[in-house]
Amino acid sequence: MRKYWLAILASVIGLAVIGYFGYSYYEQKHRLPVYKTMPDFALENLDGSPFHFSDTDGKVRLVAFIFTNCIDVCPPTTLNMAKIQKELKAEGLFGKDVQLMTVTFDPERDTPAVLQKYADSFGADQTGWHFLRGEEATVAQVAQSFGVGVLKQPDGTFVHTMKIFLIDKEKKMRAIYGMAAEMDMDKIIGDMKRLADE
Repeated sequence: MRKYWLAILASVIGLAVIGYFGYSYYEQKHRLPVYKTMPDFALENLDGSPFHFSDTDGKVRLVAFIFTNCIDVCPPTTLNMAKIQKELKAEGLFGKDVQLMTVTFDPERDTPAVLQKYADSFGADQTGWHFLRGEEATVAQVAQSFGVGVLKQPDGTFVHTMKIFLIDKEKKMRAIYGMAAEMDMDKIIGDMKRLADE
């Protein structure tokens, strides 16, 4: 009988060890990489008040760069972010644990009123979705810190890197996604939830 119980105990311990190392392997395999730590930056909210990226430390952030006159990837990207907002609200994470940020390249045409109208058209809840602007050169510098290249065209439009970025609670860049149709919504939401739990 003693040998029987020892065999069971050994089996339980063996399964626990296998489970531990299996879980550790899974976590390492699925853990989001760290690309770099983002510097702090200062822009403006739509009401003209200062916005510092560090103000949102402790929260997971999804950051996109757009301009409202864009007829290509910007509108569908913002629409997808609105869908992400809805999902995060349903999960009880929006605003509290995760936030969205949209930064315009075009402060000349994207006045606070224009940007507010744009935000409203997508049903943006600005308690957890920041629409930011600043001097064109300042925004270009911020974009560059994310690895986004931007070039203003003669017609006033912008050619830019078509990526959005996931930043964790400690300002570390953890994921880079495509824009518009290249956004894997399930993955983005899953990644945001994973980082919110870290």
